[in-house]
Amino acid sequence: MSSDGASSSLSVTGLWKTFAFYRHPLHRLAYWASRGRRGAPELFHALRDVSFRLPRGTSTGIIGVNGAGKSTLLKIITGTLEPTRGTVELEGRIASLLELGTGFHPMFTGRQNIVYNARFLGLSDEEIQARLPEIEAFSELAEFLERPLRTYSSGMQVRLAFAVAASVSPDVLIVDEVLAVGDAYFQQKCIRRIRDFRDRGVTILFVSHEPGAVTALCDRALLLHQGALVDDDTPARVLEQYNALIARKAVESPYFAAEKRKTGTSVRRSGSFDALVTDVQLLGEDGTPVRAVLAGAEVTFLVRVLFLVEKADPTIGLVIRDRLGNDVYGTNTYHQRIATGTPAAGDTLEARFKLRLDIGAGEYAVSAAVHSSGVHLADSYDWVDGALVFRVLAADDRPAIGVAHLRPEVAVASGIPGSPVASAIGAALGDLPAAVATGDDGGALLRTGWHAVEGTGADAFRWTRDESSVFLDLRGSRLCFEVGASRPAGSGAVELVVSTVGHELGRVELQPDTRWHEVTLPLPADVPRGPARLRLAVRPCWRPADTGHSADSRLLGVRVRRIWSSA
Repeated sequence: MSSDGASSSLSVTGLWKTFAFYRHPLHRLAYWASRGRRGAPELFHALRDVSFRLPRGTSTGIIGVNGAGKSTLLKIITGTLEPTRGTVELEGRIASLLELGTGFHPMFTGRQNIVYNARFLGLSDEEIQARLPEIEAFSELAEFLERPLRTYSSGMQVRLAFAVAASVSPDVLIVDEVLAVGDAYFQQKCIRRIRDFRDRGVTILFVSHEPGAVTALCDRALLLHQGALVDDDTPARVLEQYNALIARKAVESPYFAAEKRKTGTSVRRSGSFDALVTDVQLLGEDGTPVRAVLAGAEVTFLVRVLFLVEKADPTIGLVIRDRLGNDVYGTNTYHQRIATGTPAAGDTLEARFKLRLDIGAGEYAVSAAVHSSGVHLADSYDWVDGALVFRVLAADDRPAIGVAHLRPEVAVASGIPGSPVASAIGAALGDLPAAVATGDDGGALLRTGWHAVEGTGADAFRWTRDESSVFLDLRGSRLCFEVGASRPAGSGAVELVVSTVGHELGRVELQPDTRWHEVTLPLPADVPRGPARLRLAVRPCWRPADTGHSADSRLLGVRVRRIWSSA
């Protein structure tokens, strides 16, 4: 499924990269001095005539076993390595995440590395300063940014590198396997940002050994093997080839040794072929072959194997995949602790996997295998991708998403009677501060409905929207605000209505001016002290003398610098 067209943002044509290895350093000198007659080096072709085009706004994955040439290809594309032959044409700004720490200096602080790395990626100093808060927030490393990079863990370095690359707004984003470093939370955060780039039309080149990430992020995949491009197709199809390549490592059969057409579907297989999967069937409840079943039905998967060489304790297994190539369920006789004996050459074994097909509506494919031990990677006799395609139909008219067919019994009831709101908030969020400076990003997840920070240092503040909220520990008898109301010329006053769950705490009328005002609201005795969610609603107001003006329909909100409670 190669892609062509003049709208390509990245074009690779006839790319070769050859490395020369000399057995001894003196051989290099002898080779040069003799003009190639003595001390000839051993040549290694890391890339061999690789060509492809990436149209604008597409997301392409590159997969391959270690040593296939993936990193070499990316280095040439990003300009950190020169090709031996061939060309790379790139349009627009490129951002890349290749080897961990590329472009960073271990003695510089995290903040200094942000600035220098952003310059390398093409940002001006003004752009860097404007995007610095976004980079810091995405990296979640605020307390470490003044420390030297050498004190960072590998996961922290990836956070910093990805945060810088994500702020560049590139036309082409290249991501290598670096996302495998770090915790699952940040990996998911990075994947969401990559999806955002894809949705905005950024061309993405993504290298990973994780099939789920490739199928989730990419609409096309390229398979590299021994420096050559051997497949260019949908991610599900290319991952079949990749799986066969892994299975082939310990056997002598040619790459992708057999392929045939069966019921309109291309079936690919690999292995030593000491045994062959001869038939795969889906049987309904009555034991007859079917190709469509209702979700939740009881079915049997039949896998028939012919042995061409005697094998002791062979393993027969299967895996069900969805239409994107994601593994839904897999098992085998080894993990199910089923003895298979020692079939002789010419014998046939038949494995039946009976189960309830509790998977969601959609199209699925079954891959079957026969091998030794628990996995097919070490000693695979036959691995057949796409041996069977079947459809699962919805069991009833209750819609659901995903690949699992779960039918829960749902009951809804009120919570614990009389459960105090303050106690519930405290149990959910832990200790809350009694004072909040809105310009401080600490506890940002406990705020909603606010505009971005303006100003710096002690003068930092946020504008409210028409409705904003913040969590605070109410203490003592007073609730205080440092606020202002800069309104358009001719506007009337605004009213700030402050409330918490079940209680209105007060209303404050603010005249339009540029000054800061300290406002105090007494806390009623019946308002529970402790953790609370404050709701700030801004409403235009006017007195009879203001009849020449209508209410300000823009609801620009008010400026808030601090909120605190005290005795």
